Parts: sequence; structure tokens; C-alpha cells
Amino acid sequence: MSSAASAPPARALRIAFAWRQLDHQRRRAAAAAAGVAFAVLVIFLQLGFYGAVVNTAVAITSRLDADLVLVSPRFVHLSEASSIDRARLFQALAVPGVASAEPLYLRYATWRDPVSSAHCKLFAMGFPLASGPPLAVPGVAAQLPALEAGGSLLLDRLTQRDCGPRAPGGEVEVREQVARVVGGFELGVGFLADGALLTSDDTFSKLFHGYPLGLVHLGLVRLAPGADPAHTARLLRAALPQDTAVRTRAELDALQRSHWVEDTAVGNIFALGGIAGFFVGFVVLTQVLSTDIRKQLPLYATLKAMGYARHQLRRLVLEQAWIYGALGFGPALAIAAAAFGLIRHWTQLPVFMTGALAFSVLGLAFGLCTAAAWLSSRKLDLADPAELY
Repeated sequence: MSSAASAPPARALRIAFAWRQLDHQRRRAAAAAAGVAFAVLVIFLQLGFYGAVVNTAVAITSRLDADLVLVSPRFVHLSEASSIDRARLFQALAVPGVASAEPLYLRYATWRDPVSSAHCKLFAMGFPLASGPPLAVPGVAAQLPALEAGGSLLLDRLTQRDCGPRAPGGEVEVREQVARVVGGFELGVGFLADGALLTSDDTFSKLFHGYPLGLVHLGLVRLAPGADPAHTARLLRAALPQDTAVRTRAELDALQRSHWVEDTAVGNIFALGGIAGFFVGFVVLTQVLSTDIRKQLPLYATLKAMGYARHQLRRLVLEQAWIYGALGFGPALAIAAAAFGLIRHWTQLPVFMTGALAFSVLGLAFGLCTAAAWLSSRKLDLADPAELY
């Protein structure tokens, strides 16, 4: 008989073998797919919240209407921005390429809605109305005239739902002082605070008991058309004293990400949660595959006797693991997408199902399945054709 006639079945039969293994033990296959789905869902949720931490980090800095930003050398992150002398903004105007330099004031503000008695912590931003909106957010510019009245403010519509009020004209207490919501905008600050508000610099000073407007938290520098940000940043660093640092938008975003992702517990917790989900799925699937192999040792021994090589048997286990991964990934993706929508609706956290997240978790899921198949397939060495006789 020729070698071709005695060769093991081709690749089509390998795929059929993996499917038949699952079909033969449907309950075990369903339990294994459910275990993978649970692990993948955990990974989705943890990485989704990790993404919300990243979105929180740059929620404000990525929307600043500025090309360069002047900050204190002691700047750590927005809630610990320290301050610089407003005179540095006037000095910046003398640098070639600078079109404007405007102040932005930042503070946390206690907030109470008299109707619901809800107490919240909002991130307050004050700015001179004449300089225009400090954030590139739609709809703010048209509402600036409404902020001219003292005690008026714009409320982020993505503020926690129970903070209120939702309708313009509602009165609230900000730092135990009466203020009026005259409009809104959409920003979303995630874990930074319960919400955000915009107000004029005069109202900001009043709400914070006479905060001196000569001390600026951020200096928003806008460049003239055609000016190179990197070159202008070097000129500003040379012209300004050492009590003022010049940051590009990218540098400011990087500082925010570093703080939220690396320095805070919340970023580390969600990263570790994703790793934990991976290992949970790995352990579950390894146990299932190992049990299947142990129960089917006579079958694998028969395949060895028929001429299947060791790597071909490993491939059978790998295909079975990949099928489990495919069966588990679909439901996990659907549940995670629905969960993210509910989380955004009820908590206003910036949790999104993106293509990048889906493909990343898909890669992790099949990596998990591959690792589990590799480890459990070591038991194939126990399949001895001699024991069949």
C-alpha cells in the first residue's frame, strides 16, 4: 500500500473532528463556552472601565481651545494645577507667533440642588467672557451673553443625573451661595467629579470668596495662523521666568494620562482586573480541555495508531479551544456593549464599545484559548497506542 493511502485524513476531517467532539458532549461544550464568555466579559468590563479612566484623564485637556498652555512648574494634574501670575500671560503676548493668551481658573465646588437636596462635587471652570469659550465644545459660544449676569453658570449635561437641575433657570447652591443655571453643554468628566460647570471669571471669584484673578491655573495660548507650536513653545520658554512652564497639548494630555493611569488606584485596579479575567478564563478552559483529553485518551491513542503525528493531535485540541473562544466571544461582546450603554446612561461615565477595544479583547480571547490548548495538550503524551491491545 502506498504512503499516500496510509496517510492520516486531511485538514477538513480535523475541523470536523473538533466539531464532533463538541457535539458529542454538548453540555460540557456549553459549560466551557459559558466559562470563556464569562472571562471575556470580565475582560471587556475591566478594559472598558480602564478606557473610561483614560477618557477621564483627557476629558478637559483634549478639548482646550489652545495651541499651547502655560502652567506652574508644580503642575501635577488639573485638580492640583497650582497657579501662575497673570502677568506671564501679558509677557507671552510679546512673543512672536502668539495671537492671544487667556486665563482659565479651575477649582472643585460643592453643589446642592434645593429641589432634590442632592449634594455633589463639580469641577468649576472660570474664564473671561471677552476671550471666548476656553473649551472647543459646541454650543458654548452662543450662550456667553447669558453668563454676563452675576451668579450665572452653564452646567455640563453629562453631570450625574441626581445633581440637577436639568432645565435652564433653575437655582442651585454653589459653595453655599445661590447661583442660577442659564444653559448647558456636553463635556463629561468621568471619574474627575460628579459633573462640570462653566462660569465667568467674576462669578468664579465670587463663588470662591474673592479668589484673586491675578493667580491663573492655566494660561491658554492661541497662535497666529502659520505659527509653529514647537518653535513658539521654545520662544516662550526662553522669554518667561522659571516660575512658568510651557506645555504643548500633547504634553498636557500625557501628564493627565500618567496621573490617572499610573498614579491613581482606579487605573491600576481596572488594569489588574483585566489580567485577572484573562487568567480566570485560562484556568477554566485548561481544566475543561484537560478533562476532555483524559476521558478521550483511547480515541487519541487510536489516532496515533492511525499515523497522526503529535503536532497534528495538538492542532485538534487547539481547534477545539478556538471554537470555544468563538462561541464565548459573541455573547460576551453583546452583553458588554449593552452593559456599557446602561453604565453611560445611569452613571455618565465615558465607557464606550469601540472597534479597537473589541479587536483587542478578541486577540486576548484567542490568546487565552491558545495558551490553554498548549498547556492541556501536554496530556496527549499519555495516549499510548500499545495500551489499546
